Order: sequence, then C-alpha cells, then structure tokens
Amino acid sequence: MSKKNWLSILMCVITMTSVITACSKGEKAAPPDSPNEKAGEGKNVTYQFLRNSSTPEYPADGGEGRQEILKGLEKAGITGFDYKLSLASGDDYNTKLNLLATSGELPDYFDIDSKTLSRFVEQGLVQPIDEYLKKAPHLMKAIPEQYWKQVTFDGKIYAIPNGTRPEPFNFPTVGGLDVRQDWLDALGLQQPTTLDELHDVLKAFVTQDPDKDGKKDTAGLGASKTTDFGAIFGAFGILPAYWTEVDGQIKKGLVLPEMKEALAVLQQWYKEGLIDKDFPIMESKQMDEKITNSEIGLWFGDGYYVDKSGSSVAESIFKANPNAKIEMLSAPKGPSGNQGYPEVNGLSSAPLRALSAKAQDPAKLFQFLDWIANDEAGGGFNLLLYGMEGKDFTYDQATNSIKQITPYSELYKRGYSNPIRMVFIIDRRWAAEPVRHAIEIVNQKLIKNAMWNTVQAEIDYPDLEQKLYQEYLIKIITGIWPVEKYDEFIQKYYDQGGREIEKQANELYKQLQSE
Repeated sequence: MSKKNWLSILMCVITMTSVITACSKGEKAAPPDSPNEKAGEGKNVTYQFLRNSSTPEYPADGGEGRQEILKGLEKAGITGFDYKLSLASGDDYNTKLNLLATSGELPDYFDIDSKTLSRFVEQGLVQPIDEYLKKAPHLMKAIPEQYWKQVTFDGKIYAIPNGTRPEPFNFPTVGGLDVRQDWLDALGLQQPTTLDELHDVLKAFVTQDPDKDGKKDTAGLGASKTTDFGAIFGAFGILPAYWTEVDGQIKKGLVLPEMKEALAVLQQWYKEGLIDKDFPIMESKQMDEKITNSEIGLWFGDGYYVDKSGSSVAESIFKANPNAKIEMLSAPKGPSGNQGYPEVNGLSSAPLRALSAKAQDPAKLFQFLDWIANDEAGGGFNLLLYGMEGKDFTYDQATNSIKQITPYSELYKRGYSNPIRMVFIIDRRWAAEPVRHAIEIVNQKLIKNAMWNTVQAEIDYPDLEQKLYQEYLIKIITGIWPVEKYDEFIQKYYDQGGREIEKQANELYKQLQSE
C-alpha cells in the first residue's frame, strides 16, 4: 500500500472516530468552521431536571411520553433538545437538592421553595432569567404579573412561579362555605347572604332536624382545629394572617380592631351551639367523616365538594348520601357590607422552579418551557399534561372541556403529566360544570393580601401566629376568655417580635411599590 493511500485511510479513521465520539456525547457532528458550532447552536443538549414528586411509576428513560414530547418539539422547530428527569419527594428531595448544591452539581432546572430560593440567590447558585423570559410569550402570558414580584431579588427574576389559565374556574382560590342545599330545601330556607341570615340557618340546622331522621343529631357550622374562619373575618373586611393597608402602612389583620368584632360573633355562635363543639381538637379527616355521615350542614370547604367527580371525599359523601345536594355559598356580608373569601396565593399550589447558575444553553431550555405553556395548535400543553388526544383524552371546544380517558397513574407510567410538569399552569377544564360554577362563586368576592412576601422577622418569630394567636383564638371563641382579652394578645404580639415584623414588612412593601 502506498504511503499516500495509507495517510488517506488514517485521516478517514480519525475523522470517523471524531464523529462517533461527538455523537456518543450527545452532540451533532459539525464542520469545524460551522457558524452554528461557534454560536453553540445545533448541538444536542440533554437537560437534567429534578422534581419534588412522589411518582414511582414514572419510567427511568422517560417512556413513550418523552419520545412524543421530543417529536412535538421537532415539529415546533425546537431541535437538539432532550432531557433526563430525576425524582425525589419531601425531606428526601430537600436533602438531595442541598447535597447537590454543596457539591456544585445542581441540575439544570429544579423545584425549589421560596426560602431555599432566597438562600441560593445569595450564594450565586441560581441565575436570573429575565433575558430568557423576553422570548417566552406563552409563559409570560400564563403567569400573573404579581407572582413575579415574589421571585424577584434586587430587581431580577430568579424563578418561574405557577401560572393559571384565564377561565374563572381556573383561578387559584377554590375555598368557601359549602352547604347542604338539600337541608335548606327540606326546611324551606333560602341560601344565607349575610351573617345574620347565616346565624339563622345554622340555628335551624341544629334545632329543626334538617335530615328528617327524628333525631337532634346535626351540627351547624363544621370546623377543625386548623380552620381559619376566613369567611367570618372576611365579613368584617380583614383576615388575621393577611396584610391590610391602613393609612399608607400595612398591618396584619390580627392587630386590627375588626378582629374583636368577628371574635364576638364566633364566640356567640359557639355559645349557642351553632359551631361544632369539638372543633378545637378536630382533625380535618374527622371533619370529613362527619360531613360524610351527614352530621354537619355547613362547613369551610371548597368547590370540589359539590360534585362526586370533584374529589375522593366528595365521592364518599354522595355514595353515603345519594340524595345529597351540596352548593357553594356566596361570601356572607357583615354589618358594614364587607364580604369575601380568603384569596389564595397562587404560588402555594406547586413549587417554584429555578435555573442553575451552570445550566446548559438556557435559551434552548426556555424554548421548551414556552412550548409546554402553549395550548395553541403546535404547542405542547395538552400533550404533556393529558397525553395523546383521541387516545388519552378528548377536547370539546364548544364546552371548553377536557375528558380524560386514561387514568393519571397510567399516564405517569408512560411518561406524561405531573412528573414532567416543568411549568405548572392551573387547568381545570376537566372539572364538571357544578365544580366550575362553585369556584366562580368563590372568586366573586375575595379578601386580598396586600403583600405575600415573607420577611425575615416572620421566620425568626414563627410562634406568634402558629401558637400565640391560635391560643387566643380558640380560648376566646370557646368562651374560656372574654373578647376583651384579645387586647392582651395584640400587646404580646408587638412585644414579642410583631413590631419588628411590621417594620420589615413596611420597608419591603415600599420597595416593591416603587419597582
């Protein structure tokens, strides 16, 4: 063999080896002088995702779902994208995340809570995402503007909050007062619209045998030891744990004078036997059992109770009581016309998601995130969440309804839905019409929180609301202490850290208002 031929063969071998090596690393082979190669474009990037999720069914290789998602991305013009998903849950997740952070091996994109996010920002472990959001219109559209403020540090956004579809039944707040409408009908009563009318309904439920079993065994207002009595406080225009603006300053509702008015109502109702006497020691599960057993006629619940398809608890209620009818009440009005259910912080329904400071090609990752937030033709929203249309779900455009065919546990096994939900956007198009209507009723009147952000002093003094307030709340409602003793609580609250909480909160509030 000539020297020239030998050198030609050797160069071919070297070239083929380079191609094979590049492919084995997940990279497309490209000419050395390729402009795409220089710009970092045209490469295959396998992103490392970490989710706080307990879904052992999810396949290690991503299953069918991963393959279909990648095909959808290709069709949308997003090429060279792949992912590897790791799962852990609860304390195990937090331990794993912190270990990865300590070792400098954080995944590209991961779940995170607000406190850990703040720490990671300080440590430089996550990067701001403002630049990438400019090219993610569907993502920006799905997330309410006020949510971004809760993940903003020094004027820069460091995490993706939860989003919501625009329909009223998709609003985050779903909780209100559920009532046994069949009990109202049996007693010839209308739905109450004021606190006075609510009092009369509760009294009738206790004294007039609404279930017609000949026994005096029904309670009026059901509550557990964690109940916040939000609808009652809302009738006075406040909520104990929410910030309210007063003369240019914000104050926690629990220090405002309206508190004593609401407590006086609750104490009187308890004295009359209108509130379940066991509420101070009642677990939520026990209360659900009482509701199922038709022992309670009205309770602080949510829109899912009104239809058997809404939740497992609702299914049990209607199975035990085939003739039951449950409806959501409008928030009752107080003596001054105030009313409202507690607004829910949309960020509380799922973790935040952050981008590692060392993440690969963030621009391409945000193309993927924007695609899965897109529910238009060619977008990945329905595919990722519900699976294959026609096989796993159907969509009725006329009623804007999703009908799920494949159970979620099966979707998880095939690599779809919640485990791979890298952008959480509330979507209840699967909900039955009664549930939709109930949620819309809840959102007609809400008591809003002037500021959702947590200040350091609240972390330093957690017992003020978790223990001190709860002690005064329960002892006053049950009549152990008079309503006037609440003044003592306010003094203790300020002396034991509340003054510093309020100071820090107002400093932050002014800062957020100026941004």
